[in-house]
Amino acid sequence: MFVVFLLLMALIAAAPIIAFLDMPLVDALLAALMAVVVLMIARAIPSEEAGYLAKLARPLAIGLVLPAAWMVIQIMPMPSAARLSHPIWASAESALAMPLQGSISVDPGLTLVALAHYMTLAGLLFAVAAATVDRQRAEWTLHSLAGVTVVFAVLSIAQSLVGLPFVGASGPRLKLVLLGGTCLGVLAAGAGMIRAYERDETRRAKMEGSFSRFARDFGANLVALAICCLALAVAGGRQEIFCTACGLGALALVVIARRLAIGLWATTALAVFAVLVVLALAARNDGQGHLTLRFANAPAPLIADVERLVSDTPWAGSGAGSFTAVIPIYRDIDDSADARVAPTSAAQIAIEMGEPALWAVVVAMLALAGFLLRGAVRRGRDSFYPAAALGVVILLTLEAFSDASAVSTAVALLATTFLGLGLAQSQSRNARA
Repeated sequence: MFVVFLLLMALIAAAPIIAFLDMPLVDALLAALMAVVVLMIARAIPSEEAGYLAKLARPLAIGLVLPAAWMVIQIMPMPSAARLSHPIWASAESALAMPLQGSISVDPGLTLVALAHYMTLAGLLFAVAAATVDRQRAEWTLHSLAGVTVVFAVLSIAQSLVGLPFVGASGPRLKLVLLGGTCLGVLAAGAGMIRAYERDETRRAKMEGSFSRFARDFGANLVALAICCLALAVAGGRQEIFCTACGLGALALVVIARRLAIGLWATTALAVFAVLVVLALAARNDGQGHLTLRFANAPAPLIADVERLVSDTPWAGSGAGSFTAVIPIYRDIDDSADARVAPTSAAQIAIEMGEPALWAVVVAMLALAGFLLRGAVRRGRDSFYPAAALGVVILLTLEAFSDASAVSTAVALLATTFLGLGLAQSQSRNARA
């Protein structure tokens, strides 16, 4: 497992490089690496950890299989006039005056690539969970996440103030990806500060406390938090700041609830907090247009183009990964905004997978938040792991309606690592036994 852990740490360390090289070749290399990692885990994982991981995977399996199954259905051939087939196939058949096989997806090849990317992230989730069941490896993973996200924050500041070389036309996309990593960095640094305090408290109880060690650990994470907050202030919009504050607030509330030992009251308070956030977003009436675009931090022409696309998309979607194939139809020739990504992740999911799938994803994220909340409330001194993952779930859910950073490979890699770490540490050793 040590070699697997080193490979995962190398993958996390490569996230800033992947942010600059978000291309199909990188996704293919990641898929190959995850296939090797999963095989190595199957051969090397101890039986005790394997039993715990299998128990943990059962409730997640259905939730992870359903999107993959829907992507497979989207690429299945069917008559162009079929009810589920995308209208573009019937139009093409009429224009060519020859029979064609249709499908839900407008480009089955792109959907197949998106399916492979999704399976890579699912494999990464379980690989991280398997590698971080051990407490020492979990701590090193958290340290790595904090360090890498600080790199994202520093690059985000540099890109906003002076501009990074060799970026060119991909500057807006890169800025979005760096900002997404920075938002995750706030949660990583916050969890690191809590970890430093918890460990110092345990050592002092055993008469092994060292103030210099505590000051070093806590101070390093405090500096990381300050850098990430500075990057948010410099490069982020009010949407990203609000989403990050909600994620950090969830982390803080779990800590307060545990310190006050209020148990069920903590669960109720966090549930009310989440409901109030959703109601605050839904009650806003200053935004116009489709809900998936109402809070978008993106150029107005791109939002207008995507809004027309969303309104024309069938309920079954146009196929996973097909956004770049269909958006040119709706763009004017003089539009200058980068259209390789949608204004928001929610809009992209609604276009590619269909609106019912979007709301199914939201429900699944809320269910995952509830699972992590239960683990954080029941957990002991390591409760900051599932609490940080809970904050990431809240951040990703809200940020999906603000920008499209979550669909980038680099940010998805970091977020999946957070979730795998939180899931692996959602139960104590006694509970696992």
